[in-house]
Amino acid sequence: MIRLKYVALTTALLIAALTATLAEPPRHDFPPVGCWQVLCGDFHMHTINSDGKLTTRERVEESYNLGYDVIAITDHGKPGSYRVAKYVAEPLGLLVLPGFETGVLGKEHYVALGVPATFKPRDPHKLSEKPGDKTVYYRDEMLAIAEAGGILFQAHPPNEWRDPTDWGVREGIIVGVEIQNGYGKVEEGSGPLGGVHCYPHSFDWALKHNLALFANTDIHPARKQGQQPVTLVFVAERTPAGVMDAIRARRTVAWFNNVVCGREELLTKLVEACVLVKPSGSTQLAFENRSPIAFRVALAGSTVEVPPYGNAVCEWTGGNSATLKWLNVWTSPTSNLETEIKIGELAAAATSK
Repeated sequence: MIRLKYVALTTALLIAALTATLAEPPRHDFPPVGCWQVLCGDFHMHTINSDGKLTTRERVEESYNLGYDVIAITDHGKPGSYRVAKYVAEPLGLLVLPGFETGVLGKEHYVALGVPATFKPRDPHKLSEKPGDKTVYYRDEMLAIAEAGGILFQAHPPNEWRDPTDWGVREGIIVGVEIQNGYGKVEEGSGPLGGVHCYPHSFDWALKHNLALFANTDIHPARKQGQQPVTLVFVAERTPAGVMDAIRARRTVAWFNNVVCGREELLTKLVEACVLVKPSGSTQLAFENRSPIAFRVALAGSTVEVPPYGNAVCEWTGGNSATLKWLNVWTSPTSNLETEIKIGELAAAATSK
């Protein structure tokens, strides 16, 4: 009896300790975008298994607390964190992809996703640019990753587009690039993406070479509170396989520092699903935001701030149609998304309801 009481007490204390480490995640749900669910992801992070500061359990629980739906722990040359991460994440409803970070000696870094936890990376961060050198040739290692079911994306890209990346993209092994790595900062000015610190050149690369866009933390210590870099993934099913399929299909959007970057077609569908616009009386338009993104919209010379899961109104007396310019939604480093709404059709729809 005493032993049973001891076991029960120990179990209760363990559960209490676990519960204490978990917080209620911030609201981060999106409405469906066509036939897709939108998931919040971070696909580049580290633990004490390489040069990070948190354990695998701590990193998973931190990701859950901050509102991510899917993560990949990508320790340098070590996919082994996956098993523990998956074990901790499953009861939380958090998806985990296996992965690791590698790269060319002294040059590009790449993140591998979707490789088995048993995969043995060779010469991580020391890949050779020529066959027959002291370390494994980068093409041989990239092919081994692909044969194991994995894909690569380029991390914190340099300014130069070089042969290893070009070859990997042509072979269909490198499928993405980071637009944002880390938290960055918001700067004053009117440069690319309104002066927000990121990699505008990699945005251009993504559009030119048909790459998936990523915004990741690349976190080593504990993450700070507040808005996180997020890769939005548009999945047909909420599973690791569904996430991998979406990345391979380039159905991703980068969201960071209240900036949203992606391809025009996908961004148009996202914005139209997230923000409902309808007449409010005869002289106003009402905006209803059903997403965690704060949108800034320019309309007829005025700017409307539409808060997450909030509402806003603006004056409107401009006719039967309106062009909305989404000031923090970017289809290139220098171009904002624009959408057209038909006021008459909106009014008729509102009247029929």
